[in-house]
Amino acid sequence: MSNTRLGEARGEELPEKENSVTVRIIGHVRNEVPSGKVDDWGEIASEVVLDEEYKPSLEGIEQFSHIIVIFWMHQVDEYRPKVRPQGRTDIPEQGTFATRTPFRPNPIGISAVKLLSRKGPILKVIGLDCYDNTPVLDIKPYNAVDRGRVEIEIPDWMRKLMEERETDNPRYLY
Repeated sequence: MSNTRLGEARGEELPEKENSVTVRIIGHVRNEVPSGKVDDWGEIASEVVLDEEYKPSLEGIEQFSHIIVIFWMHQVDEYRPKVRPQGRTDIPEQGTFATRTPFRPNPIGISAVKLLSRKGPILKVIGLDCYDNTPVLDIKPYNAVDRGRVEIEIPDWMRKLMEERETDNPRYLY
């Protein structure tokens, strides 16, 4: 039962659903990739530069080998309800939510990356699939235990893409 129905059932007047949220940009990505297609983000070194006010929030992050970076794909300006993964004509069209396409209603990206070092509010990472100046929304430590030890199922087209990349890197499964 939705909140509206629960509230109505109790005779409460509920506010109308808001169609927007506010997020705070906490920093930006710095690297040598201004835009375009990149075949292998795994070798790209980047800096996640947080605003100075968030420096205390990084205390202890260097104890982790990997982190999750949540970012806003600022160069995306359209939503597509269906896409061909990686633009490939040999793969059937899929719904946006069944792919990692950037063409989403909310272009939020997430990447698990290797943390190389921290110096003040700057995190040096490798494998972050972001362009230079991408806004960063959040950072979390990567903890494999949090992800659970479950067997996952993926469609054949995604398995094919992963095999072509010659990797089982879990960041492609988010």
